[in-house]
Amino acid sequence: MQPQNFVILGGGISGLTAAWYLARNAPSSTKITLLEASNRFGGWIQSTRVGEERILFEQGPRTLRPSGLGAYIILDMAAKLNLTGFIHAVGKYEPAAKNRYLYYPDRLIQLPGGGFLPGLKSIVQNKFILSSLYSVIREPFIKPLKNLDDESIHDFISRRFNSTLADTLMSALVHGIYAGDAKKLSIKSTFKQIFDMEQIYGSVIKGTINSRKLSTLSQKDQNWLNLLCEENKDLFAFMSTTSLYSFANGIEQLVHAIVNDLKVRENVTIKTSHHVKELKFDKEIEICTNDGTFRADHIISTIPSHELACLLPELPYLTYNPSVTVAVVNIAYGRQNLLPVKGFGYLIPHITPNNPYHVLGVVFDSDAMPHQDYKKDKYTKLTVMMGGHYYNDLSENDYPNKDELLSQAVETIEKQLGVYSTPLQCMAKVHRKCIPQYYVGHYSRMKELHYAIKKKYGKRLSVGGASYFGVSINDCVTNSARLALDLLMNNDEKVTVTGLEGVEGN
Repeated sequence: MQPQNFVILGGGISGLTAAWYLARNAPSSTKITLLEASNRFGGWIQSTRVGEERILFEQGPRTLRPSGLGAYIILDMAAKLNLTGFIHAVGKYEPAAKNRYLYYPDRLIQLPGGGFLPGLKSIVQNKFILSSLYSVIREPFIKPLKNLDDESIHDFISRRFNSTLADTLMSALVHGIYAGDAKKLSIKSTFKQIFDMEQIYGSVIKGTINSRKLSTLSQKDQNWLNLLCEENKDLFAFMSTTSLYSFANGIEQLVHAIVNDLKVRENVTIKTSHHVKELKFDKEIEICTNDGTFRADHIISTIPSHELACLLPELPYLTYNPSVTVAVVNIAYGRQNLLPVKGFGYLIPHITPNNPYHVLGVVFDSDAMPHQDYKKDKYTKLTVMMGGHYYNDLSENDYPNKDELLSQAVETIEKQLGVYSTPLQCMAKVHRKCIPQYYVGHYSRMKELHYAIKKKYGKRLSVGGASYFGVSINDCVTNSARLALDLLMNNDEKVTVTGLEGVEGN
């Protein structure tokens, strides 16, 4: 029998998406309860306007990609939530789309891709890019390691290309996505598509060429994508010309729209400040919180896996992967065009010398999302991201305080960008344990967890969220939407949906 009473743990984007998809697609008799431990919904998504100028600062994710299944799911949600008129898009030919940089070893280096002449200039002027280009040319002739179970990102890129590319471009990219160490993270769980290219085609370059002819989606996901495209033809056609997008009041505007939609549904209850203390799996599941007990037929847990481990310690590997802490410093200067270049921003490889404050990268918000401020032509706005895996050895009391973070960020901007000006507005925040790290072997561990959930809890527990597969908003929304629909579609009592079905057959 299909569950009639769902309780969702966690009110971040994963939990909200699961609740929203259940509410829209389940029978009206189905009861849906969402419990969030903190005093707000949205998790790491936080959009704040500051000062008399009402300058928008994003303390978490700031832009969304408009391509792929996850993007289409979010855009479909935006359409159904009446948010399309609030979309702020950056075109494919604007500086934020074309210009990306590394800071290495002591200067900004524009990466190829911003047009033929800038790309050619970048290649000619930088030895590491020339070396990387040569490694790309020779990669198809390197013998593949077939039946490889897993490998670190650094080892994979070093083996298939060279260590210079692994130490520079890939290290920086991993800093931008995971704030992590490429020598520890799993290639199979972070960049599975290129891992699969070697296994299927024997080469990443050959795989890139051949995969363009093939869909990487399952037939079920392809049918889903086709339906979304049919329902949103005009919106998707418009978004096909864009590279990045957000909303007028930031990413959190999407969160508020979902929350407001859920609040008016009679069969949905959403609560903040409800910390789950105990889960009891008897004939009926009991969820004991600091403010009452709830009952359910099925639990969807989107809380971090290390928090779920405190409630269900018998499940394996929930605490195996750590989560890194990232400091985010938002700065707005009261003058425009202070930056020496235009673009999305830059990332810093781990081998870059003279990086005492462990800066991961800097986003040029004035270029990346230029239309969100009411007086957009009067400011230069940046976000400095620090810490990540560099903070792993720090205790809770050792993290820099807000004043220290601001000082470090301003000094970094002065040194690396030559911007000497007093900030008009600023904000600093430390996001503790915000990004899970998928260490080598993650896929195999998730397979064991999948079967352990099936064996121990049957049809009564599913998991979702960034702890398992994918840390981006697109990933989290896709996985939660798919989980909700799978739970509603599988009425067969023999079919168990854990949320980790992707590991089967891998």
